[in-house]
Amino acid sequence: MEFERVTSNDLVAGDRTLWNMYEESGKLLIPKGKIISNESLLNRLIAMGLFADREELLKSREEWRAAKMRQVQQSNKPPSTVGTLMAARRKLDAMVAQLDRSIQGKWLSDKVGELADEIVAACDADGDVAIAMILLRQEGKYAIRHMVNVAIVTALVCRSLEKPAPAMRSIVAGALTMNIGMIEFQDQLKEQTTPLSPAQRGRLERHPMMGADMLREGGVSDPIWLAVVEQHHESIDGSGYPGGLWEDQVSEGARIVALADLFCARVTPRSYRPAVASNVALKGILLERGKSLDQTIASHFIKTLGIFPPGMLVRLANGEIGVVTRAGGKVNTPQVKSILSADGHKLGLAVARDTGVDQFAIKETVDPKQLSAYVNMEAIWGSAAAYRG
Repeated sequence: MEFERVTSNDLVAGDRTLWNMYEESGKLLIPKGKIISNESLLNRLIAMGLFADREELLKSREEWRAAKMRQVQQSNKPPSTVGTLMAARRKLDAMVAQLDRSIQGKWLSDKVGELADEIVAACDADGDVAIAMILLRQEGKYAIRHMVNVAIVTALVCRSLEKPAPAMRSIVAGALTMNIGMIEFQDQLKEQTTPLSPAQRGRLERHPMMGADMLREGGVSDPIWLAVVEQHHESIDGSGYPGGLWEDQVSEGARIVALADLFCARVTPRSYRPAVASNVALKGILLERGKSLDQTIASHFIKTLGIFPPGMLVRLANGEIGVVTRAGGKVNTPQVKSILSADGHKLGLAVARDTGVDQFAIKETVDPKQLSAYVNMEAIWGSAAAYRG
């Protein structure tokens, strides 16, 4: 056996040793698997001279260097869209959990503004993946997830409308805090199967003003942001609440967020109804609201989300089930990757299909709840959808 001297870089107090260690004479001193918990003792032993099998020691060092290189490479990669948006959910949840402290410390304006910037950057990096997340990642607290989802749609529509960066930031911040006056109440309502009581209806209709007051107390003075929160349930035909505002009295930011709010709510299942297919949800909102909608904003919603939004599950003419990934050459022929065969077996790899070809034409949408296979977003969209928890 050829010996190599052990250095302080090879050992950490409290870790199990990876090799037998010997005196210079060759006498076994510390057996493999031993834990040296005392750091001063470890340093004395190394100074006296510890030796290990050269081949084993060099192999361990090489593995350590490779692991460090992977860490450096990973840290140098820009965060993925999914990773950033999942982190946004956690950050908003933590912020809401300490809402009283945030208000008293006047932190809300800065913290929510930073979060708005992160969401805008994630949507700029890959808007299709951001939309797909709304449809495919519906775990976690509804109230928090919903505000982040609304912020995603809001950011993408603002981009389509070519809103200046400061205004976009304010409107997205408004989406992130639109329901700050009813977080716990909203989670309660999501599970309720009975009609709202008069008291609950009153509480619901007060939440925009309550939220805006909380933001002001927390140091928010941005008029665009505050208008979004106060007015996101107003309608240009005067039928909204809490103020029954008309036409131009409702800010553009509030109109954008209101439509995003409706869309995200419809595509999320509730205790009293299943989720609505995203294309059906948007069509239904546009038809149902009719002249009460800002037609310019509505057209940008259609442009942003499309007939078949990314993340929608569809059945193809050949029986396969696939996931819409991006827009195609025509509005009714999006790019799709099949994940289940016609007989319901999971495909080893997601297979790209041309929906402009009769064999792979979209025949119907599929309820995500009916799909037992987990949709691996990274396998479908690549690094933009990578998420490591």
